[in-house]
Amino acid sequence: MRSVPISVVLAAFCVYTVLLLILTRQKSQYSFSLVQGRDLSQGKDYDEVVQYENTEQKTPHSRIGIVEVIEAKTSPELYDTAISSVVCYSKIHGYDFHLINDGEYRQQCPQDDKFFRRHCIVAHMLKHYDYVLFLDSDIGVVNPRRRIEEFLDPHVDIIFYDRFYIWEVMAGSYLVRNSVWSQNFLLDFANYSSRLSENAYASDNGALHAYLAERILPEKNTELSTCLRIFDDIKGYGDLFLYEVCIRKLLGYGTSFGRIKILHKGTGWARDPRMTNSKWSKERDFMFHNMKKKTLKSYTSTPIPVRADPSAGWANWYNPFVGKLNLSLCTPG
Repeated sequence: MRSVPISVVLAAFCVYTVLLLILTRQKSQYSFSLVQGRDLSQGKDYDEVVQYENTEQKTPHSRIGIVEVIEAKTSPELYDTAISSVVCYSKIHGYDFHLINDGEYRQQCPQDDKFFRRHCIVAHMLKHYDYVLFLDSDIGVVNPRRRIEEFLDPHVDIIFYDRFYIWEVMAGSYLVRNSVWSQNFLLDFANYSSRLSENAYASDNGALHAYLAERILPEKNTELSTCLRIFDDIKGYGDLFLYEVCIRKLLGYGTSFGRIKILHKGTGWARDPRMTNSKWSKERDFMFHNMKKKTLKSYTSTPIPVRADPSAGWANWYNPFVGKLNLSLCTPG
């Protein structure tokens, strides 16, 4: 397979992003469950900080759980800011929150790849709720006035969203409705790891696209094999982007695919902070992805510009919170 020049990929990405902006305005000491708890906050247009406050709670009509899965040998401290924000959010809004050590599910979920294993765990947790919002552990709530109920759709079983800056469906977060179909969908996806070649790229991120195509496209589709050949021979991000574009072209650019829904860019519940240099909008934003301790940067001056320094690392982010969250103050009312 011929590699696509990275300059071509970057140029295409820049054009795509500009058009988008125009068109869319561990049995373990690390396990934790917060059952029947709640959460909220406030902000201004592209705020730099979040000040959490208690507000009037609305009683949810559906029982919703928030689930995060962390590898047995990984410390939650690496994602402390993100996890704390989700804990507080859950306590105020009345969502159950579970931070699960994947070691506790090794018998039920024996997948070798930790990223695929977590989808098996979500399938088991789903039995206890009407809906589960699965989150990467580096996803944090920046605008807690928004609610998960905004995204519920009784006509579908699972909702994904497009990542903002590339052609990728996010594998690290989805909203799933409890049904036999959904449980089987997640278990089958978790077992997809056994079908990957040694050269497979990006673990569940890349594999999700092939899996979605197999579930959505007609059985006799003749073009999918072309995309899968690219997937089997991926050697870098240029090839990965090409593969994802190939799959998305086959799927089309709608949002509803039977029991599956894929929200368009900018309309999901989370995004990466890079696009606005960690500033957030109270009208559009809900959660930030990629809030890892190792890429957290300190403020050198304020206000910070909306445009990130091009020379700065892509994953760099600034803390949107004023100090450390006091979880004892995260109560409804």
